[in-house]
Amino acid sequence: MSVILFLLALVIAGSVIMTFGLYLCWHYDRHNFPEQAKVPDEPPMRLLPGLIAVFKEAAALFVLFAMYPLRLLHDASPARTRHHGETPVILVHGYGGNSANFLLMQWRLKWRGWSNVYSVSYTPPHINARKLSQQVADHVERILQATGAEKAHLVCHSMGGPLTRYALKNLGLAGKVDKVVTLGSPHYGSRVAALFPPLGAAAQLRYNSPFIRELATEETCPGGARYFSIFSNMDNFILPSSSAVLHGAEENVHVPYLGHASLLYSNRVLDQVERCLLKPQQSDE
Repeated sequence: MSVILFLLALVIAGSVIMTFGLYLCWHYDRHNFPEQAKVPDEPPMRLLPGLIAVFKEAAALFVLFAMYPLRLLHDASPARTRHHGETPVILVHGYGGNSANFLLMQWRLKWRGWSNVYSVSYTPPHINARKLSQQVADHVERILQATGAEKAHLVCHSMGGPLTRYALKNLGLAGKVDKVVTLGSPHYGSRVAALFPPLGAAAQLRYNSPFIRELATEETCPGGARYFSIFSNMDNFILPSSSAVLHGAEENVHVPYLGHASLLYSNRVLDQVERCLLKPQQSDE
């Protein structure tokens, strides 16, 4: 029991320290790079909602860490289909995460009537982002084969967004994905990535890195998919905040006062994800 309490205290302390530390970086970035920090539809920043958002983010990060081991059970489950041919929704996690990050959203989407919902893991995070993108592409191909569907929807948190865009551009997923919905994705990199050891994907996700510039050239929304980016002005992992705004996307949706982990557990975000997934094709007329 004492070991469990010690581990619990360690996770709580780690969540709080990381949250407040990254919000200090967030404050510094907004103060020193105000133009880059601006995002569309941003209301004036208010103190009380901002403080509440910080504490909610610490709680969300704790839940994220606490659920991490559940991947062992989740990844062992084979990909199955409830409704053959129905477009699957595939949830792609971010840097250092795993399929358990999306357990709550996966359950809630199924509860709302989405039958074929899958959350995938790719590892390890320190290898080259192009290799991680190949793992994402392989997961999509496997799930399409299991469900018998022609295309999939992808909902991507954080690094999952750039990896998916790379897979659609270079790894054969073009034409196999209908909609891509990103949550707090560093489409143009993040200065926070410079705080991690300069290995593999962490270095490639730095703000305006060569990997990021490669994705930003020509088609920023490749593969014939429809793109939607959901982001927050208080995302403490994506600096500058404007990096989560995807140019060329069908829609960029601002959900204010949410931290990076909070995006995974917010009702507002879930409503926006479902709205984007259900949005009909716009007429050219």
